[in-house]
Amino acid sequence: MILPQYFLESISSCSGFDEPAFLEAHQQPAATSIRFNPLRSNLAGSSYEAIKLSDVPWCGHGIYLKSRPKFTLDPFLHAGAYYVQEASSMFLYHVVESILPNASGLKLLDLCAAPGGKTSLLASMKQFDFVLANEIISSRVPVLYENLVKWGSSKTYISNNDPKDFNSLGELFNVVLVDAPCSGSGLFRKDPDALAEWNNELVNFCSLRQQRIVKDALEVLKPGGFLIYSTCSYSVEENESILDYIMDHGGLDSVQLNVPENWNVILSMSDKFSANGYRFYPDKVLGEGFFCGVFQKNNSSSNSYPNGYSMQSKIASKQIDLDAWVDSSGLTYLDENEELLAVKNDHLSLRSHLKNHLRLRKSGIKLGTLMKKGFVPDHELAMSECVSKKVPQIVLSKADAIKYLRKDDIVVDNYVDGTYLIAYQQSPLGWAKIINNRFKNNYPMNWRILMRDE
Repeated sequence: MILPQYFLESISSCSGFDEPAFLEAHQQPAATSIRFNPLRSNLAGSSYEAIKLSDVPWCGHGIYLKSRPKFTLDPFLHAGAYYVQEASSMFLYHVVESILPNASGLKLLDLCAAPGGKTSLLASMKQFDFVLANEIISSRVPVLYENLVKWGSSKTYISNNDPKDFNSLGELFNVVLVDAPCSGSGLFRKDPDALAEWNNELVNFCSLRQQRIVKDALEVLKPGGFLIYSTCSYSVEENESILDYIMDHGGLDSVQLNVPENWNVILSMSDKFSANGYRFYPDKVLGEGFFCGVFQKNNSSSNSYPNGYSMQSKIASKQIDLDAWVDSSGLTYLDENEELLAVKNDHLSLRSHLKNHLRLRKSGIKLGTLMKKGFVPDHELAMSECVSKKVPQIVLSKADAIKYLRKDDIVVDNYVDGTYLIAYQQSPLGWAKIINNRFKNNYPMNWRILMRDE
């Protein structure tokens, strides 16, 4: 990989930049890392033990692999048992553990969420009870939805809005993550197209967009709450300069994190306010380029959150019996647009408030539809932590699990007619219906595996 001189000159003054080592790192392949889902069976971890290199030091659920397998052909990936995530970005786990070590019941907004890696990381943490993943670009919402459905957490909601749309919500969230759209220079090793597209004009364009996004983000942050800003760029204009822009708005304090020296994360101070930023370089860490800074809001914008919103959705009839399908503890069933949803009881008022202001694309667990012949479960329920252990299962071999995920024909014998949860080693994959020993595959067509291993 040849990095242009004008790019190197543009970052030559960045804290911790070592050009010879940086260039040498870009001749090496990128590290492979994954992060496990604590909601799923630990069998996925056992399956990767043979090629595990080491733990990711700043993330309790992350590991490095010695080599990169064909993840697409691993049923555990499609079961949401783990997420393939760049290790440097897992640093957000350490950020939250540092600033909120003993917290619980908090509300998080991930303002620029697709494809969902950071959302799923934060949704796995005990500190958060409600996680709203927003994606500005509509075409990126489907991949965000797919990844969060597979992750299975009942905490997660999805919206598709411009950041300015959040201004009417009030100071609602304890933590706001702005993983800002950027020029992508930190991912050149993983995405050579980003190198071809990089230029100073793009950096300046991204910087202006980042300023607009963080300005809107501050409006929905509670006093005492934390703003986490991050990019996968090396450019000062997108990193330290944005930290100064945030400080210029007043009412925020830069937070210094306790980062072990042997992690080789570089502390970088902004020019005007000496705000704390953290830089990751591929010659210093086992990971790609990454940057983040953390701020605490110490005053109110007087844009308060109005509590006590009334329910907008119809509560499903108490006569509906879903005990055979759903672990209903702490849930309310809603009947919305002829579909049944399960919403956590303590989310109901907040959900109604959000529906008044945002385009919600996922707002609870979609359970399924009541038909004349009975209940037809949705794929969201199959993947959710709310699915009942009473649901009958068919556990497939790896070969048949791959067939299921491809929607190829599967032969089954000696099963009574009915709907089954399909699983691979205790990890859910989706639904299938058995009719006269014929296997009807209900896996979502647009999620099926297209790769062949021949």
